[in-house]
Amino acid sequence: MTADSSTKTANAQLSPAPTHYWLFVVFIAIIGAFSSLVNDMYLPTIPSMMKEFHTTPSMTQMGISMAMIGMGLGSVLWGSASDRYGRKPVLIVSLVIFVISTALSLFSTTITFFIVCRLFQGLGAGGAMVLSTSIPADVYMGRQLAKLMAIIGAINGVAPALGPVVGGFMADSVGWKGIFVVLLVIGLIMTFWTTRYSETLPPQRRLQARSLEDYMKAYRSLFLNRRFMIYVTIKAVAIGLLYAYIASAPFLIQTHYGFDAMTFGLIFGGNAIAMSIGSSLALKFKVMKQGMVVGCVGMFIFAVAEAFVMWHEAPFLYYELCAVPMLLFSGMIFSSANTLSMEVGRDEAGTASAILSVVKYVFAAVVSPLVGLGNMFHSAAIAFVAVTSVSLILAWFAYRMPALSDMVRSK
Repeated sequence: MTADSSTKTANAQLSPAPTHYWLFVVFIAIIGAFSSLVNDMYLPTIPSMMKEFHTTPSMTQMGISMAMIGMGLGSVLWGSASDRYGRKPVLIVSLVIFVISTALSLFSTTITFFIVCRLFQGLGAGGAMVLSTSIPADVYMGRQLAKLMAIIGAINGVAPALGPVVGGFMADSVGWKGIFVVLLVIGLIMTFWTTRYSETLPPQRRLQARSLEDYMKAYRSLFLNRRFMIYVTIKAVAIGLLYAYIASAPFLIQTHYGFDAMTFGLIFGGNAIAMSIGSSLALKFKVMKQGMVVGCVGMFIFAVAEAFVMWHEAPFLYYELCAVPMLLFSGMIFSSANTLSMEVGRDEAGTASAILSVVKYVFAAVVSPLVGLGNMFHSAAIAFVAVTSVSLILAWFAYRMPALSDMVRSK
């Protein structure tokens, strides 16, 4: 369903807007930030975890990859289930799984047990992530949805910004276990908060699926939608770049450049703020698709520059000067591609959000361990150029698609 051809129909199908808008924004922003919370807070402790578990950098980074795989699987499971059974019960169940797996991870004595816990932690967090995009699509559309996505994107920039900062302060005193206690408390709070919210997908609007074939039809319809899949894949490759950066940054900044865990948190946090700024800048474009295309071009240019810097192991200043604009342009992609994808997939918002999530987490799960192979400067540089080249090609196809059927115009 496109923004221009379905405005009247979609308006009739929207659920009532929440009474307290800003509380709703904060709620959606927090559940949307679960991927950042799950990974970013404990990033400063990864080098020390490698020593604690007597393992390798690549094996330690598997904790990130397994969480991404879990989020991808969870997105498929929870997205379709929410279209059938409603958003609220599905979100509660997924958060309970997150809470239990986070609690169990505190008892890890081996890297293998920790990685398994991370898989289920990601599975639970996947429900929060997928519903953070489908719930807004239940109550808003068009430019209103774009504004909400941009606001949430900006707020979510605070999560990866504050996560490593908080983790850096906690790393030396309480280590990764103390950080996971904080995640456990956040999960418990959000589980209770969810019980206080009203359902946004009433029974009459739910997917009347009686068999696996019915679910597969919904997925097939969206997978065969060229426009939808271009937007989804552009978002996914931008996420792939982000996690190539996330997986390599602790080792490059702390181990090679010599910064301590707290300083790393401040650096990483400042870079994450650039992403939130980029998310807001996407709204400055009269046509949302233009913001996405500009984001792809800018991200590619600075990713290539960053790859050149890393390949030659240049001083940290050059590394940082390329990282900031690279992440800013990726932030433009996050909010614009999210909005455009959900506009196209509005009829099955849960399934559309599931595809959006699972594809991006597949990219993230594949890219994260690859940057730990061999010389990390070189492997990360190759990953940066490879994923942004894909985004540039897809941006060209998106640019050439008829604008009238997919733009989200400002009022």
